[in-house]
Amino acid sequence: MVRQTLMMLLLLLALPAQAAQAVFAGGSFWVMERLFAEQPGVQATETGWMNSGSRHLRRQVVRVEYDPRTLSYGELLTLYWAAVDAVDGEGQFCDRGTEFSPALYVQGALQQKWAQQSRARLALADNREIRVRILPEGSFESAPARHQQYYQRHPLLYAGYRRMCGYPAGEGFTLQALAGGLLVATEQ
Repeated sequence: MVRQTLMMLLLLLALPAQAAQAVFAGGSFWVMERLFAEQPGVQATETGWMNSGSRHLRRQVVRVEYDPRTLSYGELLTLYWAAVDAVDGEGQFCDRGTEFSPALYVQGALQQKWAQQSRARLALADNREIRVRILPEGSFESAPARHQQYYQRHPLLYAGYRRMCGYPAGEGFTLQALAGGLLVATEQ
């Protein structure tokens, strides 16, 4: 019996971990994709639109697939809060309107709890109203291929757009650079 239990445990440990997903809206999906795409532990990103009912309309989003053994949802939230203007609920930088407004699309109770706690922590730290919505994940519509990995395929156009629009430079958006700042707990 003990041997069977031990063998089962060893088999479970040997299985590859299933990737987790998170969805973020924070202005241009090009900028959001760049924020997450090259972080250690991110396995894939995809730009698109999230449709979550007529009340919330549709927003540009990036869907992030990540390895939770390497990178936690809390660490993704740390990156997100550092990159968005959390008090601007009407868009981000020069991108205005609902399509560009910030939101966290959560999958299940655990992501909901993490998102709410991190937003509350940021509100206390900044002593301002945080206007980032927390919404249940809706239906995802993938953007055409010309919008995927835009920052890689058109680096000069992307850099010019980011600069002209007022998005902060992305070089400082690493977990190492953000350590000690808006750090969100890193265990899931």
